[in-house]
Order: sequence, then structure tokens, then C-alpha cells
Amino acid sequence: MSWYVFFVRTGREEQVKQLINEWLDSEVYKPFIPLQERLFKVAGIVKKEWAPLFPSYVFIESNLPDLQFVTSTNSMICTSSDIIRLLRYSKFEASMRDSEKQMLESLCNDSYCIESSTGIIEGDNICILDGPLKGRGSIVKKIDRHKRQAVIQLEFMGDIRLVRVALEIISKV
Repeated sequence: MSWYVFFVRTGREEQVKQLINEWLDSEVYKPFIPLQERLFKVAGIVKKEWAPLFPSYVFIESNLPDLQFVTSTNSMICTSSDIIRLLRYSKFEASMRDSEKQMLESLCNDSYCIESSTGIIEGDNICILDGPLKGRGSIVKKIDRHKRQAVIQLEFMGDIRLVRVALEIISKV
């Protein structure tokens, strides 16, 4: 199965997902929005919230080849004011590359969500004990302990993106 990515208007990801389900065959096209868990403290209580991992992007899982996918979704892209364009590497390569797809799949759970991780800081090194970032300390570029977030580096459609994900640091040694 290949992944394709639509660039959409910010805040309209859920509406575009529903539009794809209405316009296209749900057995061939499976739209999803990768989410991330966010931790924040309100009045001394830690709360969890889900937010898009890549705002303004809707992913579609399909087994169609690139050219057939582009031609079948072109009319929907042209008629919808919420879909800006289909992301591509080149004129003939539209599906997400396997290395990028595998990295996202390894971080996400079955419902395409990146859950929070827990870890400790030992001097200058990060040791992640639990969660999707376990064993991947090298992709963590920055930690904000007060906001309970880590900035990780992901390759997305040929670009390097810095993405914030939930990381709870339980101690600093």
C-alpha cells in the first residue's frame, strides 16, 4: 500500500477527510490524519490532547499506482476549495517514499497516532525508557521539559521537518 499526501487549508483536515470518504471508494482510498499526543498542565493537573502531527496535510493510503491515483483524484482536487494540491516528488512520483513511510509507521500506533514517551536525562544524553521514541534518541534534537515536548527530526516528502511530540522527562541525573 502506498501513501499519498494532500496539502489542504489549515483547520480543514477533518472536512477534507470526510470529503474523500464521500467522493472516493472507501475500500481503495483510506484517508487518515496522523495525530500526536500533547501533554500540558492546567491548574496542577497534567492533561492530554490530540493534535495533527502535520497541520494542513491529509494522508491517503491506497494500493493504486501513482499515475492512476493522480488521475482518479484530480477532479476532486479541482472542485474542492479546501484541497490545495497533491504533494509530489516529481511529475511521475507522487507516493510517499518507503523509508519515510516506515519511519512514520514505526512511530505511530494502529490509529496513526504518536503517543507520549517517557525518559530521563543523564548528563547530556537522553535515555528514553518507554514509548514510540524508545531507542531513537538520535532523532531528538531538542527537549522542552516545561512544555513536556521533544523536537524530533523527520523526513517528509523530501524535506527535513522538525516536529514536536510529547516527551515526559521523569528525572535528570
